[in-house]
Amino acid sequence: MLISGLIFSQNFQYDSDDWHVITRPGSINAISEDNFNIYFATDNGIFIYDKIMEDFRYDHSFSLEFDFAQIRHMIYDNYRDYFWIVHSNGISYKSSVSSIWRDVSLFNTNIFSYYEIDDIGVSPDFFWIRSLNDLHPFDPFSASVEKWEDAQNDVDFINWGHSRYGIAGENLDISSYSIYGNWPIGLSNTTHRDGSSMIPTLSMKDEDRNQWFGTTEGYVLKGWHHSARLELVTIGLPFDHVTTAYFDQGGNWWFSDSYFKRTGRLSSFVGRNQTPFIAKWYEEDNEWTYYTPEESILIEHTDVNTIYRIGNTVYFGTMYGLLYLDLYNEDWNLIDETNGLNDSAIWDIIEYDGSIYVATANGINEISIVNHSLIPDVNDHFKPLMNFKIYDMEVDSEFIYMATDNGLYKMDWEGGDLSKLSKKEFHKISLEGNTIAGTDGILWFVNDENEEKYISSNVHDFDICGSYIWMSKGNKAALLDSTTYQEWKYDQLDGIPGQKIYGVHCDTDWVWFLTNKGIAFYNWKQYHYEKN
Repeated sequence: MLISGLIFSQNFQYDSDDWHVITRPGSINAISEDNFNIYFATDNGIFIYDKIMEDFRYDHSFSLEFDFAQIRHMIYDNYRDYFWIVHSNGISYKSSVSSIWRDVSLFNTNIFSYYEIDDIGVSPDFFWIRSLNDLHPFDPFSASVEKWEDAQNDVDFINWGHSRYGIAGENLDISSYSIYGNWPIGLSNTTHRDGSSMIPTLSMKDEDRNQWFGTTEGYVLKGWHHSARLELVTIGLPFDHVTTAYFDQGGNWWFSDSYFKRTGRLSSFVGRNQTPFIAKWYEEDNEWTYYTPEESILIEHTDVNTIYRIGNTVYFGTMYGLLYLDLYNEDWNLIDETNGLNDSAIWDIIEYDGSIYVATANGINEISIVNHSLIPDVNDHFKPLMNFKIYDMEVDSEFIYMATDNGLYKMDWEGGDLSKLSKKEFHKISLEGNTIAGTDGILWFVNDENEEKYISSNVHDFDICGSYIWMSKGNKAALLDSTTYQEWKYDQLDGIPGQKIYGVHCDTDWVWFLTNKGIAFYNWKQYHYEKN
């Protein structure tokens, strides 16, 4: 529930700025406008364009309180400061300052399905539905059906909404426009030179006479008065599932999905594939860059297991080798078994002393960050691990720690001495002082005397910040205070999108959840304080 900027949930009364959600828009189905914002109703919620800041964002509080799928129509009622929405389950409306949605009944109308609604509109005294050639007036406060003879004088004053299913979505002709970039325009769609296409869904001209187009792919096209140019605006993720998130030294967030990690099966595509599989988000300017398999013939699958950046090179650990991108030259390259990798499946990447080390399904390889050639293991330090699957690695100045399918190992960097710390098959580990935390479905702490301490069960992923442990547990996340052992549960009732939480990461201020519906950032420091 949302009251005066506060979101009431199962844990705390959140401020609306405490949560930031990034998700895939899906098709843009309706556009509406009030004095401050333009609203884009999509398959996956409401996105807002702030007119003053000239910036897009996903409206977390609006979408959280409005738990309806397949929005077909949306209009802001400037006469009453209301919102009206038609969705797959009915018609709902509310005041802009309330979180309580009320329903509109179609009883006593000749409308038998919400899919028969072509447009919705508002006038000074009524709410209106257009279905085929019939207009249906409703009392805007009680939502009861009104008599035609009482409402007909308001017809000339109706402000109709803008929906892809109504007049705003009919006979769209964008052939008179041009788009920045490699997007030649046809009569009713535009196709990029890489083969990807966009199909406009509807158009709207705002109060400032800017022209807006929604598209089936979730892009927004923005035009200006007396201009034939359109700007292509990306407003969110290009995919639903996020299994990997990485923040680099340049202020960029990198997001990807590994179908293999989710299902145990390799991703595949036949012929050309214009669907983005990596997304870069420059947080400061809210700018998005998408990368598709068409970027290079070297991209055979779209499973990205891990991401790491050094300088102008971004490395992607995939199921078919180490893919890397030179950001300066925009050049892609690949290191795989044909170049000497032990195995093409790469699960983790770390940097140490001028080299990167990649964890593969068959041991560890060292690669130069200068010329990207494999460095021979002349001292056979990693030879004992050749037949092991390496899931995760942690390093400090003295040791490298390796989670394998044969247990947890520690190796001395200088002498190469290898010791086994645990027989458990950890898939994720974290080095915390003299203790290694690891999960094999159960979270354990292993101390420097190889003693194992049980922490929590059903743990897929985890991160540790101070005395707190964040854990992903299927469709929920949990926060454990390791000092008091108090635990909090987090899920959709708090603001986490989706029903599956693949991963969780934290810093001193924020925690971010990777889900099947995007990623959510939560300002957790406001509610959980580190003990002195």
